[in-house]
Amino acid sequence: MSLVSIESAMAAPGPGDWDFSDYPYGLEPLTLPNPGVAVSIAPGSVYGSAGDVRRLIAQGRSGFPATKPASADDLERLFWFRWIIGHHISFVIWRLLADALSQAPEDEEGRKALAGTVATYVRAYCGMLLYTGSCTPSIYNATIRPSMYRLHSTFSGTWALDYPAVRSLFRGRKAPAVLGAQTGEVMREVGMSNQIHLGVSSKLVERGRSLLQQSIDAPDTHQPRRWGTVFDCYFLTVRAPVPPEQVLTQLMRRLKATAIDLATNGLYPEAGGDLGRLPEELTRPAVVECGRELTGILFDVAERAAALPGEGR
Repeated sequence: MSLVSIESAMAAPGPGDWDFSDYPYGLEPLTLPNPGVAVSIAPGSVYGSAGDVRRLIAQGRSGFPATKPASADDLERLFWFRWIIGHHISFVIWRLLADALSQAPEDEEGRKALAGTVATYVRAYCGMLLYTGSCTPSIYNATIRPSMYRLHSTFSGTWALDYPAVRSLFRGRKAPAVLGAQTGEVMREVGMSNQIHLGVSSKLVERGRSLLQQSIDAPDTHQPRRWGTVFDCYFLTVRAPVPPEQVLTQLMRRLKATAIDLATNGLYPEAGGDLGRLPEELTRPAVVECGRELTGILFDVAERAAALPGEGR
């Protein structure tokens, strides 16, 4: 399978540029290895492209140029893009989290650094919940939610192949022992993710809960493999042996597209006139701050995931 080159993924957009897929808010499949295979980059392994990565991160933090804002007629495509690409980024974040939590630092300094990385990834997942949940209720209930049931009448977030490795973290019932005395920061972010789940569910789902929220509370029961394949098919995810560098490349490409979208349309596009009043969970100061700083949070993930030499990670 041909995957995009790291040079293309790291190229910064020019004024008005959109270089993800063939047109603005188009989609590309995500290729991931099977669960259990590490996707984290070994420090120094992208050394040849480190300069490009650093430049992209720096330009992303300072702000990519905007493209043409989405009109009312573009909203369905925009929110479909956010639904799929936001989940793609979430899948990779879950894998990065699982890799991080598998570490066992021997000293408190190492546990502190690890806690910072884990907190960064959890906060980014909070941002992706806001991003995928930014849809208007009318488009969600007319387009997105029915699309899941057209694929399978009992489509469920419990089928996500990459989520079980981090389910216990997001349940928040027991802090990971590897974080030592630094658990408070991480568990605050976990608590916010659950608040956002509730808020997005209240905003979008009529008399129900979000699929991924259901997966948090679901028991650790065995799921037939075919259900995970159905889930992957829906979210345009392919399973194949790919090296960590290609996972990073695909992640960076999606972070860049998301940052351009946010620079252009904001988290809640002005054209989305039927957004209505946000639930209380989505108006809490910490959640509002997460949404406001989402672009910076994305590039915090990029910096951690790239494991660049000399970054002190």
